[in-house]
Amino acid sequence: MAKARATKVGKSVKEGVKVGKNSLKSVQSLNFIDKAITFLKEVKIEAKKITWPERKQVLMTALMVTVFSVFIGAYLGLLDAIYNFILSLVMR
Repeated sequence: MAKARATKVGKSVKEGVKVGKNSLKSVQSLNFIDKAITFLKEVKIEAKKITWPERKQVLMTALMVTVFSVFIGAYLGLLDAIYNFILSLVMR
């Protein structure tokens, strides 16, 4: 793979020499594009290794998070109402 990259860079350098002033930019952009493509290929390989949870497990976990969030929200809302009531009595 290193030889293939060297060949690509070598070709772009030769083409860059013909272009002149923009030769360095064309080599850098090609190098960036090659790196980006390699990165995306590696991401695809790693994504295949992921063991995804079953649908039932995802739904149960989402339900638990939702119920817990509603419970905490109600608890904090109740505390807020109590403190608000107490402060309104003190401020009179």
